[in-house]
Amino acid sequence: MGSTYIPKYFSVDELLPPPVLLPAPFESVYHNDKNTLFRLFDYRILVTLDRLRERYGRCLVNNWHGFTAAEWREGAPYMFRFSGWRPVDCCEGAALSEHKLFRAMDCKFTETTPDEIWDEMITDANAPQFEFMQRIEAFGGMSWFHFDMGQHVRYNKAIYVLSNRGDRAGLPRQIERA
Repeated sequence: MGSTYIPKYFSVDELLPPPVLLPAPFESVYHNDKNTLFRLFDYRILVTLDRLRERYGRCLVNNWHGFTAAEWREGAPYMFRFSGWRPVDCCEGAALSEHKLFRAMDCKFTETTPDEIWDEMITDANAPQFEFMQRIEAFGGMSWFHFDMGQHVRYNKAIYVLSNRGDRAGLPRQIERA
């Protein structure tokens, strides 16, 4: 690939936590040319975000940039700062979360629900918006759509359905691709 993929619908602020929570080298780059930080992400994640936005409408990953620096540190209600990349020492998520490897996103859609996306995925797992997804997370009542590029036994042949809350919202363990 010759150049960095820059998403059409997302700024780097929406995919990273606040600059004060970034490792020093990342924070320095952020203040000099923050779009350079798109290089950190697997391009498939960025393409998938754009495709999801085009298919399902308005989508929020992080919104910390609308809050004060004090709120960044404390985590104000309804503020999202770790729905994209998470620092390795982040208190949210698993120790080896794909979020910490720049390979996962938690999307909050305003015009659709995770259930509607899952239904469409079951119907056509080969649709362009699902092309690069390897795993999703699902549980009853989930209000966001998690996808990632994590490895699993049927990599590229199925989308693996993770559950960290005891159920998979009625979804099978994996959604087969044609």
